[in-house]
Amino acid sequence: MACNEGGNIMKDMSGFIHIILQMALLLTISKILHFFLRRIGQPSAISQMLAGLLMGPSCLIRLPLYRHYIMPNINEDYLLSLATLGRMCFMFLIGLEIDLPYMLRSSRRAAIIAYGGTLPCSLLAACFSPVIYYLTNAHGSRLTFALTLMLIFSNTASPILVRMSTELKLTTSEIGRIAISAALINDMSCLTIIAITSTGATATNSTSMGFSDRATLGFTALALMAFVTLVTRPFVRWINHRNRHRHSIRNTEVVVILIFVFGVSVITEMLSYNSMMSCFILGLMFPREGGTQRTLVRKLSYPVNHVILPVYFGFIGMSTDLFVVFHARLFWTVVIIVCLNTFGKVLGTILATQYLQFPLHEGLVLGFLLNVKGHIDMIIITMARKNNIWGQEAFMVFLTTIMVNTFIAGPSSAFIVRRERRALKYMSMGLEFQKPESEVRILACVHGPRELPTMVGLIEASRGTDPTKTPLAAYVMHLVRLTQKMATTMLYHQQEDHRMDDNDEDELGGDDARQINTAIDAFTMENGITVRQVTAVSAFSNMHEDVCNGAEDVRASIIILPFHKHQRVDGKMVSGRDGVRLVNGKVLRHAPCTVGILVDRGLGTGPTAVASSSQAGAAHHNLVATLFFGGPDDREALAFASRIAMHPNISLTVVRFLPMRRGEYEAGIEMEASKDNEVLIAINNHEKEAQADEEFLSRFYDRHVATGMVSYVEKFVENGADTVTALSAMEGMYTLYLVGKGGRGISPLTMGMSEWEDCPELGSIGDLLASSDFTTTGSVLVIQQHNKTNEGDLDEDFLML
Repeated sequence: MACNEGGNIMKDMSGFIHIILQMALLLTISKILHFFLRRIGQPSAISQMLAGLLMGPSCLIRLPLYRHYIMPNINEDYLLSLATLGRMCFMFLIGLEIDLPYMLRSSRRAAIIAYGGTLPCSLLAACFSPVIYYLTNAHGSRLTFALTLMLIFSNTASPILVRMSTELKLTTSEIGRIAISAALINDMSCLTIIAITSTGATATNSTSMGFSDRATLGFTALALMAFVTLVTRPFVRWINHRNRHRHSIRNTEVVVILIFVFGVSVITEMLSYNSMMSCFILGLMFPREGGTQRTLVRKLSYPVNHVILPVYFGFIGMSTDLFVVFHARLFWTVVIIVCLNTFGKVLGTILATQYLQFPLHEGLVLGFLLNVKGHIDMIIITMARKNNIWGQEAFMVFLTTIMVNTFIAGPSSAFIVRRERRALKYMSMGLEFQKPESEVRILACVHGPRELPTMVGLIEASRGTDPTKTPLAAYVMHLVRLTQKMATTMLYHQQEDHRMDDNDEDELGGDDARQINTAIDAFTMENGITVRQVTAVSAFSNMHEDVCNGAEDVRASIIILPFHKHQRVDGKMVSGRDGVRLVNGKVLRHAPCTVGILVDRGLGTGPTAVASSSQAGAAHHNLVATLFFGGPDDREALAFASRIAMHPNISLTVVRFLPMRRGEYEAGIEMEASKDNEVLIAINNHEKEAQADEEFLSRFYDRHVATGMVSYVEKFVENGADTVTALSAMEGMYTLYLVGKGGRGISPLTMGMSEWEDCPELGSIGDLLASSDFTTTGSVLVIQQHNKTNEGDLDEDFLML
C-alpha cells in the first residue's frame, strides 16, 4: 500500500516536472518565432500556435527521445487543464476590463455584425454538409452533422480576437471595440446553443443520464449563476469599503476572490456545462469603482497575457496532427472547409458593415478577425466525436481547420491594417467636426488631489442628460514627477514585493495617489460614470511624451491640463512648480488632439457642485459662459460647450463679440496686416475663417439657441480696450468661462491685449480671465483645437507588434 502511494507521488512529481519543461519550452519557442514574425505584423497568438504545432504530433513528438523525456502522453490531461484554466482567467479578465456602457450602446450594431457573419456561414455549412460528410467518412446522423458544422462555421473565438486586436493596436478604436463586442455576442450565443443541444444529445446517447437529469443540471447551473450574480456586487463593495483608504486590496483578498471564481467555474464544469460564460459574467458584475477591480486587472494582466494565454494557444497547436490530413482526400477537405468558412464569414461581415455604413476596409478587417477559431470549436468537435457524429479522421480534419483559419485571420487582418493604416490610425478630427451623438473621450491630467474636484466636475458636466445620446469615456492620468530618489527606489525594487501590502505610502504617487483613487471611486459610485485611471511617472522634461502617448492610446478627443497657477484662500493666483508650465507648453505643441488648460477656481458652490446638485435634484444651476471672438479655437470651445449645455444643472450663455463698425474693422485688419507685408494672405485667411464661423454658429443656433437650451448674447466693441471693459463687466457672473486660445488671426477686437500677456499659452483672452485682477470666482477653460497641418509623419512602429 505504501509502495503504491509512493509510486503515485513520484508519478505526480514526474508529471509536474514535465509540465514545467513543456511550458518553458513552449514559451521559449513562441518568443523566438514571434521575434521574427512580428517584423511582418503577425500577432503573438500565431507564434504561440506555431510553437505548439512544432511541439505536438506534427513535428517534435515523433522523435522518440523528445516523446519520452519531454512530452509523455500522460501530460495531455495536464495541458488540457492548464488551457482550461487559462481560458477561465482570460474570460474573467475580459469581463473586468470590458467597457460595459459602450457594449450596451453598440449592442445593436455588434449583433448585426455578429449574426450577419453567421448567416452566410450557416447557409454554406448546411448546403455543403453532404459533401463534407462524405469526405470525412462521418457515420452519425446527417442532420446532427449539418447542425454541428453550422456551429463550427459560425463561431468566433473571442479570447484570440481580443489578443489579436490588442497587438494590432485596435482595442481602443471603434473597429476594435465593435469587433470584441461582436465576438462576445457570437461566443455567448454558441455556448447557449451548445448547452441546449448537448442536453438533447446526452439524453439520446447516454444511458446513465436522461433528459430530465440533464435539464435539472442546467437549471442548477442557471440558479448558481443567478446566486453568484446577486452576491458578487455586495461582496466586492464590502471589500472596497474595507480597503477604502488603500490603493489596492490585500493579496489574501485577491486569492479569496480567485478561489471563488475558480470554484464557481469548477462547479459549472462539474454540471457538464462550459465555464466561459460564468467567468465572463463574474468579471462583468464586478463594480468598476474601488480597489478590487483595479488590483485584479493589475495582478492578472501580466501572468494571463504572458504565461497562461501562450499555454492556451499552444495547446491548440499541440492537439493538431498535420500528418493525418496529408492524405489527398482529407487535405482537400481541409481546403474546402477553410475556403467556405472564410468566404462566408468575410462576405457576411462586409454585407453587415455596408448596411451599417462602415468603410469597406473596416468590413474586411472585421471579417477576417471574426473568423478566428478557438476553444469553443474544440469543445464542439470533441463533443461530436464523443457522441459518434464522426470519427478520429474527421476530428483531426476539423482541428486542422481551426488552426488554418486562425493563421489566415492574423496575417490577413495585419496586412489590411498595414495598408489602411492612415485610415485606421488614431487621428483626432476636432470636436468641431464630430457629430453631436459621437463619443467624446476626455483625458484629464492631474498632478495631485488639488486639481481633481474641478476636473471630475467638468467630466460630469460633459456627460449631458442621456449617456446613450452623448456618450462619454473618461480617463484621469496622474502625472508623478520622477525624482532622483524615486528613480533609485524604482531601480532597487524592480520586482513588486510585500511592501505594497503593508504600507501604501511606498507606492508611486504616495498619499496623493491614495487620495485620488478614493475621490474617483466615490465619484464613480455617486454618479455612475466610469473613470479609468492611469499613472505616468517621468521627469518634467519628457512628461509631455507620456501625456501625448496616453492620448493616442485612449484615442482622446480632448486633453485637459491643470494650469500651473493655483488660487490661494484670498483669491489670488500664485505660481506652483515651473515644470508644470513647461509640460503644458510642450503638450500644446505636440498633442495629437484638442487641448484644454483649466484655470481652477472651483465649479459653483463647491468643487463638485455640478455632480452633487445633479444627484440631489437641487434647483441650483451653474452658469457657464462661452466667449466667441472667431477662429478655430473659439469654434472648438463652443463645440465642447455644446456638450456641457445638455447637462440639466448647467445654463450656458454664448457671448459673441462683434465689431461696432464693420468698415473700420476691415480697415483695421488691413492696417495690421500691412505691417508684415502679408495683406492678401491675412485678408484671405480672415474671410475663410469668418465664413467657417458663420456656418458653425448657424448650425449651433438652430440646434441649441432656437430650442431654448442656450442663451445667446452679442456684444459690440471697437478695440482691445473695449473688449477688456466688456469682460470686466462680466466679472462674478459665471462659474466657468470657456474660450479659445487664439487662432483668430489679426483682430482689432483683441488689438494690444497681447502686450501685457503674462501667460501666452492661454492666449490674450484666457490670460486676462486667469489673472487675479479679473475675477476670483469663475474657473476658466482655454481650448486649443488640434491643427492637422502640424502633424508629423505616421508612427512607423504602428504595426511593429
